[in-house]
Amino acid sequence: MLATHFEAKTRYGAMRDQARQIAWEALPVRVRGKIELGGVDNKALVAFRTWQHHPNRKVDWDWTFANRYCFRYPKGFDLSVWFGNRLSTLALGRPTYHGTSLRMDFVEKSPDLPMTGFPAFIVVNTAYQAYAQLIGAKTFRIIKPMNEKLVNYYMSYDKSFEYHPAANGNPCYLERQL
Repeated sequence: MLATHFEAKTRYGAMRDQARQIAWEALPVRVRGKIELGGVDNKALVAFRTWQHHPNRKVDWDWTFANRYCFRYPKGFDLSVWFGNRLSTLALGRPTYHGTSLRMDFVEKSPDLPMTGFPAFIVVNTAYQAYAQLIGAKTFRIIKPMNEKLVNYYMSYDKSFEYHPAANGNPCYLERQL
């Protein structure tokens, strides 16, 4: 690992931790004791295996690629959301090449663990927007939402998202100014 890669990993690692803390502190007090935020680490990947082959999964990502993704993008943001001792959500993203936007490339909620009384999207959205602001990004993007129903769901929680259709070889995405 090059020194510059190590420095970026360390520097942005502190910002990732800070963004997770900001998101946790933004949670209603009634749910803070039930929700824990972390990275997509070995603990999360082991827990993911319990729902990896679940018949109700909406996507078929093998999250073991997360280690390579995080190494390739040391400025990226990884998030695991735990409800009690069970993994609820995984998400991965990275800044755009010019650093003007933070993109969330992958997000998946456990098919069998609803976060009763508090939607997982609110936690993920808050953490990603906090990280985007910490790294100086001007916008936050959700890349390739799975379908129109999901686009509408995201936009129902955050009215400031704008939908951008696929164009010029780029995928569709939702974008929010920060």
